[in-house]
Amino acid sequence: MLGWQIAMPIRTFAPARRGSVAVASWQRQRLGHTDRVQLMDAARRRERATRQPGSGRHGGELRQTGLRVLWALLYRGWGRAGACDPAIAQIAEAAAVARSTAQEALGRLEAAGILLRIRRGLVVGRRWCQVTSAYLFQEPARWAPPSDTESRSPSASEDNIQEEEWQRTALPEPTAPPDPAMLREIAARWGLLEALEAAA
Repeated sequence: MLGWQIAMPIRTFAPARRGSVAVASWQRQRLGHTDRVQLMDAARRRERATRQPGSGRHGGELRQTGLRVLWALLYRGWGRAGACDPAIAQIAEAAAVARSTAQEALGRLEAAGILLRIRRGLVVGRRWCQVTSAYLFQEPARWAPPSDTESRSPSASEDNIQEEEWQRTALPEPTAPPDPAMLREIAARWGLLEALEAAA
């Protein structure tokens, strides 16, 4: 069972971003070795299950970079205060990826419901300052179901789009019959009134 304990503030003195919350006790989570292994094994199974051979995508929903970032958080992310709250640069270094790649991987992990990222702020002097985000992990049974759009083949998606466009253009939209008075007026203007009456 994943437990919750208390957190400690850290580091930077930049102005806090909108949506940041105060450092609080619930932002600390105690995980044992068994919990970490359980989370990593479940993430690897999810990655394998969402792979689509021939789709043109590398890996599944989480991708290898997502697994590496998750490993970095679980095994290298805890600070002295007991909270998982490394800076992005530290996550990227531990996972051996670029900062932008680490950010994208965190987004995929968060979308899958594997972790919750909490932007945090702290009053330093009289200023509301940004500190590193805290990360909380959720049991695999409570993760979000795999995303259909993440695992769908790009070629299949393109085929669906082309099919929808063909259906829209193949059959004209039904229209109301033209007004007879308008037809007579146009026919008279072009000298076709006699032909129109003969056809009627």
